[in-house]
Parts: sequence; structure tokens; C-alpha cells
Amino acid sequence: MIDPSLTPTRLLEARERPPVVIREPAGPSGWRGLEVVWRLLRLALRLWVLGMARRLPPERLGVELRRAFEDLGGLWVNAGHLLSLRIDIFPAAVSSELAKLQARRFGFPTADARRVLEEDLGAPLERYFDEFDDTPFAVAHIAQVHRARLRQEQRYVAVKIQQPHVAAVFARDLVHIRRIVTLVRWLRIRPHLLWDFAFDELKEQTAQELNFHYEASAIRRMRRALKGQKIEVPDLFRRYCSRRVLVTEFIHAALMSDLVTLQDSDPDRLAAWLAENNIEPRRVARRLIFSVYRQILEENLYHGDLNPRHIVLLRNSRLALIEFTATTFTEREYLEKFRLFVKALAVRGYSKAADVSFMLCAVLPNIDTEEVKEELVQSLRAWATRTLVKELPYREKSVDNAFVEVLRVLVRYRCTMQWGWLRIRRALVTLDMSLERLYPDANYTRVLQQYFAKAESRALDALLGPELVRRSLGGYLTALTIQDRVDEYTMFQGALVRRHAQVFKGATNRAAAVFATLVGEVALLLGIAGALALVVFLEQRYPDTVGAMLGPQLAGVAGAVPYLDGPVWAVVFLVIAYVAWSLFGLRRRLQQKDVRPHERVAAV
Repeated sequence: MIDPSLTPTRLLEARERPPVVIREPAGPSGWRGLEVVWRLLRLALRLWVLGMARRLPPERLGVELRRAFEDLGGLWVNAGHLLSLRIDIFPAAVSSELAKLQARRFGFPTADARRVLEEDLGAPLERYFDEFDDTPFAVAHIAQVHRARLRQEQRYVAVKIQQPHVAAVFARDLVHIRRIVTLVRWLRIRPHLLWDFAFDELKEQTAQELNFHYEASAIRRMRRALKGQKIEVPDLFRRYCSRRVLVTEFIHAALMSDLVTLQDSDPDRLAAWLAENNIEPRRVARRLIFSVYRQILEENLYHGDLNPRHIVLLRNSRLALIEFTATTFTEREYLEKFRLFVKALAVRGYSKAADVSFMLCAVLPNIDTEEVKEELVQSLRAWATRTLVKELPYREKSVDNAFVEVLRVLVRYRCTMQWGWLRIRRALVTLDMSLERLYPDANYTRVLQQYFAKAESRALDALLGPELVRRSLGGYLTALTIQDRVDEYTMFQGALVRRHAQVFKGATNRAAAVFATLVGEVALLLGIAGALALVVFLEQRYPDTVGAMLGPQLAGVAGAVPYLDGPVWAVVFLVIAYVAWSLFGLRRRLQQKDVRPHERVAAV
């Protein structure tokens, strides 16, 4: 239970919040497939017309895509959010517009909420709750939250109830998106982006979002992980939870989104509230930053959607987190590479950061890595320079902006990040929505240095215990440095082996190119032979007409060929066509260098 003394005074009154609009939930429609096809065809036609009229800059493209995803609704909004993080697919203006995607948030009737609750609890609602507010106080695109009080525990709780039919609607949309992905693969549209992985990522996110048992498990684990960080997680009441119902402690506090609202509309009122509750925005920001990097790099369990609606402000600059649907982790080896990248930024080791960025790629085509590395180092140095200028906008100095700069270089060389990497980027992008309000002049080089100093101190405490830390500090730091160097050496040696394999691949590609040219020449000669065979065939069947066109010399050469029956000529033409087609196909395969979209390439 969160300490009641941390409860702040009210920041926004209920009447200052927009009212919840109630609408009857719709089930899956049999016409949904036709609706999807119609809307996508209409979008494609509109984009084609705008493109032909040269009225489709990236900003306009982003608006058109955002509106289309919002009109489709449901799972398509989730897909749009996923695509918004891929700045290696879309220009920055398109990604920024897609990030604004908002699902239409409607509540559903209380009768439906009570029915779902009673079905999952297996008894009338009054058996478990002595109070239940019929009007939801929060609405998401798949659920709504009611305030209630448990009869047995005498505790106020937040009861999250899933919208009826939403699982069936999402399952139907998932089928349609699968078909779109299959079509994109078949048309070979940017195959290096590994669209199958994108679909798998969306499918996994959907499965976790629709089953509240995942969120309940995340709450239990996050309570353990955040213990001691002065960041609270609400209590979970497991006996009342199910696949469609989640019951947690009700937190009497202010949302970060309330702070953002007042910062724009009434900054004086906000300043008075912060002073009254002993809340220092910069201290809150630093606590968030250190916690999130600790969640990602040390615990490997992190809140993946820290937008301002999911951060709760408490007294004395304390925090609480809510809505753990997107809590996730990253594969250990990939996470270690990401840690090396972030640490290289902290110590200004931009050459190492550039090397590690290659290791973070899912697809690394045959490129001159030294040339790309030089561009990467230049872009990271430019980012580091921006972090020193307090007056620059926050977005130009954030850690995510360093990732953006790296991706802008890599995308020009068709180097592709893993789709799973988006989990980390989503956590950092959504966190920035709050940090740009709390800590706009942050110097992230210095902040990251402070984080890694704290992380090393925690590692010391965990290994030696507090009483031995001071005596063993020097020797342990030396051992820690040696171990880090060994780990990095091992990782870079593995990358070096793969780099040599890439060089060998480049040499074999050059040999294949020569062979492809020879095959192409043979296929061309075979095509010429086929054309001559056709002339002979026509001369034998229509000597008067064809002979006059060829002239006496060529007609004499054609006439010297023995007369062949029709079936024989058919076999001759079929053999020539088959061999020529096979040779051209072989040439095409020899010239193919990029990874095919159906090949599941592991991280480099």
C-alpha cells in the first residue's frame, strides 16, 4: 500500500476533465474485410493523385496515413503506433504524425461492465464490492476503469474492465493485417525491413494487451524491481483478477498529464501546487531517467509506455507508475550490445558507439563499413555538441535523438534495426513526453555518466556488501574494468568474424557478378538463336512471302536447313525457351545481394 502521507492535494477537479462518452460496443462485422479493402484502396488512390499533382510532401503523407489508421480504428491504431517508431521506414515528418495517432476512446454502458465483471468473478458484484461507481473515471481503447471499494479488504481500488467483443474484433483485424503483410512480401516492397517480424511483434503485443493476466504478472515483478527506487507500484488484488478484469490499489494523486495541461493553461496555479506538495520537476525527471535506464539495462524488465497518463505524481518528488500492459524485456545478448552503445555515448566513445550500432542491426548489407562509420561518428559528435546547449529544444538533445541520428545514417545504406528494438525505443520516446516538460535543459552526456556511476556502485554493493565496499573499491574497479574489457573483446571478436564473413561475401558477390554477366551473354546468344530458328521455320512454311523479305542470300541460308515437321519445331522452340528462361533466372539470382524478406536474419 502506498504511504498515505505521500498523497498530494488535488491538482485538477473532476469537472475540469473532459467527460467520458459512453457508446454501445460493436461486435466483429462480417463486412470488416470489405471495409478494410475499400479504405486502403481509397487511401492508395488519394495518395497516387496527390503524388501525381506533386502535392504530397512528407507532412501531408503523414496526415493522410494517420487519418486512415484512425478511421480503421481497433488494432490498426496499434499498427500505426508501431510504424511511427520506424524512422528507417518513413521520413521524420511522417513518423511524428503517426505518433499522434489516437484511438477513439469511448466508454461502454455500465450494464456491460457489470456483466463482464460478474461473469469473471462468478458471483454478483455486490458480493465483492460495497461501493462501485457506475461512471468510469478513465477510458482506454480496449477497457475502462471504475473506482470501487472492496467489501472484505475495505480498500478503494481501480477496477479495469475489458470492453465486450474487443478480442474478437482484434482477432479479425489481425487476419487482415496478416494478408497485407503477405501482399507486401509478395510485391517485395522494401524486403530488407523484415515485415514478418513486424507482424510477430504486433501479434505478441496484442496477445498481452487482451489478457490482463500478463499485466497482473508485470505488476508483481515491477513491484520487486522498483523497490528502493522511491517509485511506487499499486497493490494488486490477485483473487479478483481474470483475463478481462484487473483490480489494483486506487492511487489518490495527480497524473503527469494533469501537470502538462496546467503548464499550458495556468502555470501560476501549477507552480503553487508544486511548492505546496514539495515537488521539484527536475528531481522528478532525474528519478524517472535513472529508474528507466536501470529497468532496461540492469533489471531487463521495463515499463514500455511511460506516457504522461501512466505516471502519477506524489508528494516530495515521489512517483508511482500505472498501466503495465506494455511491460517487457529484451533478449540478453542484444541488450548487452545496447548497453555498450549507451555507455559509449556516456564516455564520448563515438567510434565504439558506431561499431556497436552495426552489431545492433538485423540486416547489414554489403557496404563499406568504414565509410558508414565515419558518418556515424560525425553525427554522434554533432549530437553531443547539442547536449551542451541549454537553449536548444529538448528533442534535439535527448538520447532518442542520438538513436535518430544513427538511424538516419544507417537507413541510407539499407541497414535495418530489429523490430524488437522498438520496445526500447518506445519506452524512451514516451518517457520524453514528460521529460521535455520536467527537464528541458538536460545534458544527457552528463546524466548518462551519472547513471553508470550509480550502476557500478550498485554492482559493488551487490557483490561485496556495504561493509567491504570502501576497502575493496580499488581492486574491484580494476577487476570490473578487466571483465568489461574481456566481455567487449569477446563481443567485438564475434562481430569481427562476421565482418570477415561479410568481406568474403563481397568477394564472392564480385565473382558472382562476373559469372552472371557470362550467363547473361549465353542467354542472349540463345535468344538470337531462337530468333533465327523462327525465321527458318517461317521460311519453310511460307517460302514465297518470307523469301522475298529476306532476300536471295539469307533465303538460301535458311533453305539449307533440313525440313522439319511441326512437332519437331515445337520441341525445338520449347527447349530454347526453357533454357533461356533458366539462364535469365540464374543470372537474376546471381545478381541478388539483399536479404530476402522471408529469411529470418539474426542480429549481427
